[in-house]
Amino acid sequence: MSTPLADLHVPDHYRLLGVAPRATDVQIKAAYRKLSRVYHPDAQGGSVVAENCFKQIASAYAELSDPAKRLNYDRMLMLRDPLRLVDDPRAERALDVLDTVVTRLRKRQAALPNAVQGRDLRVEHPLPFAKAMLGGLTIVRAEYTVSCTPCRGAGTVEPTRNPVCHVCQGAGTLKTGLRRHDARCGFCDGRGNLLLAPCASCGGSGQVLTSRDVEVSVPPRCRDGAHLRVRGGGEVLAGGRPGDLIAVVRLQPHPFLRAEGDDLICQVPLTWSEAVAGARVPVPTLESTQWLTVPPGTPPGREFRISGHGLPISGNIGAKRGGLRVQVFIDMPADLGPSQVAAILALEAQLGAQRFTRAVAYRAAIGSQEPSSSAT
Repeated sequence: MSTPLADLHVPDHYRLLGVAPRATDVQIKAAYRKLSRVYHPDAQGGSVVAENCFKQIASAYAELSDPAKRLNYDRMLMLRDPLRLVDDPRAERALDVLDTVVTRLRKRQAALPNAVQGRDLRVEHPLPFAKAMLGGLTIVRAEYTVSCTPCRGAGTVEPTRNPVCHVCQGAGTLKTGLRRHDARCGFCDGRGNLLLAPCASCGGSGQVLTSRDVEVSVPPRCRDGAHLRVRGGGEVLAGGRPGDLIAVVRLQPHPFLRAEGDDLICQVPLTWSEAVAGARVPVPTLESTQWLTVPPGTPPGREFRISGHGLPISGNIGAKRGGLRVQVFIDMPADLGPSQVAAILALEAQLGAQRFTRAVAYRAAIGSQEPSSSAT
């Protein structure tokens, strides 16, 4: 399979083999054999990088060793980079000099470089409802990359096993086109050398992932999606300033409490006996649990208020707080059998209809007139 000429980062076949575009078949074959001894996977302990390099070299040789394919390839190369096929090297050097002069004329005086600053880190942080409403401190874990310690960021602990790229001569770039633009060398991926012995710790990247815990201040009444910034809590670079940490709040809802204005609302279920005889029921708050005394005969929908257990009114920690509004409702029993339903009906008959004052008042207000239609 031939190398696509449309990709400017992929070196042309002549550069891959390290020969001139006018090289003879004998020279091309000799270059292929020489490079095969260097990049063959068996010679490099099965290195994946070496295997990929060998495939590129073999593909280039397969196309240049065939006269018809080579002629067609040269035509395509002429369209892409005409100077690659010029015998006189002075033409290429002249354009390089011209490009240098133009670059110097256009170059502006640059400001003095600042100290390198680490990246800002954006982390989504789940925040419990109580912490978000009351405010305080929370711990956010920030993950970022640092230089690998075993290879000191070089990507290898065996530099002698990583040959200089013969395509770009260690520059990491290749000059292409009439304007001689610098393009990244695709053979060494811009490194300038071939990483045939990558570091086992970082896999050749020169960087490893690390993490640290950062203390973040949460303001009272913090909402979902809020951005909490910590100066210097981001990525840390050696000899540079750390970036910032941006914690994006993901509010975790409370199973029983919800905010409404300065107050908190909690709906508490009561059994029939608790509503009739009265009871002490537990009510959750943001800090702990309070006990609420429900008087006998409490109707469903009645609201009780516990002062000082709502949200901070001014938005500051320790400020005056709203109240906790407790709304009670009757929990209807489920899965009643026929005998249990009959017992309830018998008790209702024994009590008498007049004891159900709300039902009696409702039916008296509506009247006994038969409705014109029935609802389901």
